[in-house]
Parts: sequence; structure tokens; C-alpha cells
Amino acid sequence: MTHQNPPEDGRRIASGAPDTTHRCTIWLQTDGTIAAVTDRFLETTRYTREEFVGRDALSVLTREVDEPDDEANDALAKAIQRLLDANTISVETVETEVPTADDDTASFALDLISRPPDEEFRGSVGVQPDESEQGIHGRDRWVKIRAMDDASIALCLTDPRRPGNPLIYVNRGFEAVTGYTAEEAIGQNCRFLQGDDTDPEAVDQLREAVDEGEPASVELKNYRKDGTPFWNQVEVVPIRDENGEIVHFLGSQRDVTERKQRERKLREQREQLLALDQINRVIQGINSALVSMSTREEVEELVCRRLADSSSYAAAWIGEVNSARGTITPRASDGIDTAALESETEALDVANADDERFASPAMRATRTQEVVVVSNIEDEADSEWSAWALENGYNSAAAVPIGFQEFQYDVLTIYSSRDHAFSGQERGAVAQLREIVGHAINAIERKEALLDNIVVELEFVMRDPSSPLFGATNDGDCTVTYERTIPLADDKAIQFIRVNGMGWEEVRTALTDDPSVDHARVVSEQEDGCLVEIRSPETPITSKLATYGGQVVEAVVEDGEFRVVVEVPHEIDIREIATAVQRAYPDAELVAQRSTTRSVQTLKQFQSALASRLTDKQQAALEAAFVAGYFTWPRESTGEEIAEGLGIAPATFHEHLRNGLAQLLGASLEGADRSN
Repeated sequence: MTHQNPPEDGRRIASGAPDTTHRCTIWLQTDGTIAAVTDRFLETTRYTREEFVGRDALSVLTREVDEPDDEANDALAKAIQRLLDANTISVETVETEVPTADDDTASFALDLISRPPDEEFRGSVGVQPDESEQGIHGRDRWVKIRAMDDASIALCLTDPRRPGNPLIYVNRGFEAVTGYTAEEAIGQNCRFLQGDDTDPEAVDQLREAVDEGEPASVELKNYRKDGTPFWNQVEVVPIRDENGEIVHFLGSQRDVTERKQRERKLREQREQLLALDQINRVIQGINSALVSMSTREEVEELVCRRLADSSSYAAAWIGEVNSARGTITPRASDGIDTAALESETEALDVANADDERFASPAMRATRTQEVVVVSNIEDEADSEWSAWALENGYNSAAAVPIGFQEFQYDVLTIYSSRDHAFSGQERGAVAQLREIVGHAINAIERKEALLDNIVVELEFVMRDPSSPLFGATNDGDCTVTYERTIPLADDKAIQFIRVNGMGWEEVRTALTDDPSVDHARVVSEQEDGCLVEIRSPETPITSKLATYGGQVVEAVVEDGEFRVVVEVPHEIDIREIATAVQRAYPDAELVAQRSTTRSVQTLKQFQSALASRLTDKQQAALEAAFVAGYFTWPRESTGEEIAEGLGIAPATFHEHLRNGLAQLLGASLEGADRSN
């Protein structure tokens, strides 16, 4: 039996014009009327074509109404109705007698074959009875082939008695699913549908079932003629002859790609929800544990350990960033050997310096200062890091730059064995680690800076010819000293500046023309100058330096130059802080650096302890009130004036001031020896 050579070409009869010379065939339209009949049928019944075509099939194929209870008529009527109602391929055989033109009857074994509802016709094929065994076998064989040809699923037959168990028949469904024609498929083993990503274990399972003559059902990734992959649900059953010998294998193939995609999407969604829950738990645990952390090393080790312990992630490591050198040095890791991180941390070859495709996620995150997600490492360009990651079973990765404001300390890389991890809300949760860990490291370094005796003094010079206040100092008779900078919300700040050699009216005129100042008032006037409060819409350099762990000891504008001296911890990378400052203020220049020793350590310790007790708003209210002369008598500023500078209501200012004073007195008096 072959696709090309059935006993009679069922496809030609089913889908082409009716054969007018062979078989007793009747074509039915979907409304039950006869569309066409063959010459053989007309010869048998002795009717003319005009007497059949266009008439209702049931009325001309059954007896007259005077015998309504005839069982044969009833069976035929029901079979025709089932044929017209069918939505899938089905085959029925009804034995009945059809009236002839000479008022006689002719016996038929009427084969009814339903057609899909979107086809033009539904076919009913009548075969004149042939009592010989060969005739009956031929009719049965034709019906089976016709049913297989018309089946909506892909069907095929193989012959295990031939070398390689080749295909000897495929139906139209097979052609539609695979894209191969029958002529291209027949003679080959079904292995020709396999490809690089076909699961060898599933193939072995199918081969073992065929070798043992057992039925099997597997799902394989196969490939169409055009190379398109699809998921194929393959079912194979053996066909035995009357002696029990296997003569064929019948295979059915169904494209289940959409179902597999839905299953994969649901699986990924479940994994993402689990990962989101776990990363939120990790973040909560890190937040709780950071309270007791006293060193940067402890923070970094804690973050890596908590991430690697989560079932959603396989490993995590943190590297210290040196922007000036363009390098990353591993500092902490868990679930991964830091010795194996050379491909992650080493700089790119000169030939690939501008090609981000070959850079590791850590390198990319460092350069862009953005979270970098590689959802499928297999899709990455071939590089040392991607090959290493795949060898270790990592399928996705995320790199998070860890820093505070413009200053970057570390880069955190997380690896997962999951496909397409770190997407959606999971990515947003992972990105939170940037601020959480960055704040913790910044707080530790600021604390160390306050408690460390040995510091490095850095001197920056800024020149801003567009600033009217800077220009006013060009003649050497005027200087501007920044006495205090108080950070506010939204990166704003108020500053108290003492101007020598210029009166308030001249200062106000200069500040009115300065776009970097959106509020100014005089706090007090002296004979040779004045104390002025200004507010800037942008973060001033004095505030920026404080966030980097520095303490500003001097900030003066003189001769058109703004000179800022800041103390930073001696172990800090000077190039790092210089790069961060110049990134925020392009005209800033580092002109000097020198080691020195803080003269009053106990005062800084007290200030550090006090800072831990005060809220930011209480701290701002206390400092503003002190510098503005609120505590002098007579007062140089009222509460309403200070509140306006802070941008808050007077009642709110007084509340912050009162609470701040309570904390200040508490820090001073609690535990003191009264006898002294």
C-alpha cells in the first residue's frame, strides 16, 4: 500500500470532479441535495442524471412513504443525517436497497464518508456489492485509505520488513504539518524530521518501543521542511497480520507547539512568582540584617549568601568597581568560585573594546549604570564569559550596579539556572538592591570617616564664569564663604554663605541673576558684609561630597574661583571620588591631596551618635535655626523666616525644632556624671 497507488485514488474521488466511469458514487452538498453522480451509479439504477442532480438525497435513495417503518430506510436516513451533521472525519457503511427507474430495487453497501464542514461538499460513496472476497477486501481497503487521507491529523505507515523501517504512506495531514510532500517523505525513516534540539532520550524511547513491537507516545521537537521547529506529539501502534506478525507501524503526529508554549509560559510565570516572593524575602532579610553590619565586607558577604541560598538563584558575586582603570575586582561570592571570574572581570580586548556583545553583564552594568539582564545566555555572542556560564549550568543572569547617588561602589551579578529569569516584577525587585546595599555601604563608610583619625584632604577648584556671585569676587575685594550646607528633600539644599566686601543689596542683585539660586534672604548684616541664606534647586557640591563619605572643612569663593577642601577616609580610592565629582560637576578640578589627622575626634564621635538619633528633618531644622541666629538674642531670624527657607510651614518647623532639641539634650545629658 502506498500513498501514490491506492486501489483507487481516494483523494481524486474525494476532492476532485466525480469519476463518471468508476464506482457508484454520489456527491452531497451540505444542505443534503445531490451535487453529482457517477455513470456507474446511473447504469445500475437506470435513472438519468437530471433525475438525481439537485434533488434531496433522502427522497430519491429511499423507498416511497407508503413503507415508513422500513428499517433499511430508517438506517439510511439516520446515516445521511449524521453525515451532514458531522464536524470530523467519520466513516459508516449502511446496507440498503435503492429504488430503480423500472420500479425495482438494487442492493447496495453504501459507504458514507463525512467531510469537514469547511469543504465544498460532503461525499457519500456507494459501492456496488461484490460477493467475492477480493471485492470486499478492495472496498474495505479503499474506505480505510479514504478515511486516512481525509483525517485532520498527520498519519503515516512504515514497513518494518524493509531496511530502515521506511515510510510507505503519508496522508495530507502529514504534508500539512511537516511541509514535505508525499513524494519527498516516502522511502525515508521518520528520523529525517529530527534536528539539533530533538531530545535524544525521547527518540530512544520511541526506538525501543518499535524494536519491541509495543505502542508508544512521545513529544519531540521536530523540524518542518523550511527549518521551522515545532513540537510533535507522536503516537505509534503496531499493525499485525492474521498470524500476529507485525507488518506495519501506524504513526500519528499532532502539532502541539501552541500547547507547549502555553505550558512554558505558565511554568515561567509560576517560576517568576516564586522568584519574586523569594527575592522579596531576601531583600527583607538583608534589610533586617544590615542594622547589625559594621563593615562593608560583612554587607557584601551577606548579600551574596542570601541570594545564593534562594532556590531561584544559583550563585551571586560582588566586585569592586574601579572606573578609572576600567576593572572589577571580586570582593565576595557565594555558590561560585571567584577564581573562575576572570572572564567576568577582565577588560575587553582592544579589538572588541567598542562591542558590547562580548562584554560580561558586570562590565555592561558598570558602563551604563543600569541594571543589565541577560534572559537567555545561549542567545549571547560567543565569548569567554558566556561559555563559562553555560558550562556551569547558568541560563540567565542579572548585573546590578551598587552605589549611592552618582558614586558607584560595587557591581552585583546574580546567576540563575532558569530560562528567561529576571523579567517583569522580578527585575524591579532585583534593582532595589542597588539602593539598599548602596545606602548601607555609604552609611558604613561615612561612619568610618567620622571615627578615623587619619584622613586625606582633597582640594577641588571650580570656575563658573556665568555665576554673578563668582564674578563679584574677581577684583579681590570680595570673598564668599560657605558656612553650612543643609540637605533637603529631592536633592535640594539650603546654604548659609558669609559675604565679605559686599552689602546685601549688591548680593541680592547678583543672586537674582543666578539661575542656580531660587531663594535668597539676608540673615544678618555687618559693616563689611552680610550672612545670606540661599536655596538651590540642584544638589551643591558640598552636599555631594558629604554623601561620598567626605567632610567639607572649607568652601570659599575668592578671585573668581570656588575652592572646596574635603576630608575623606584614607583608604578611599581618590580617583573614584574625583571621577564621581567631575561626573556631577564637569568644571571641577582636583588640584591637591594630602594626608592629615583630625584634631577633634571626640566631637565627631558625638556628632555621629547624635546623627543616629535625629531624623533628617529634625537635623535640618536644628542646623538652620542655629546658623540663622534663631538662638541669639535678639533673634536674627524668626521661625517663620527659617520655615520659609526650608520650604515648610512654621508649625512644622517648630515641631521639628522642639523634637530635635529634645534629642540633642538627651544625647548630651543621658548617662552624664552629675557630680562632675
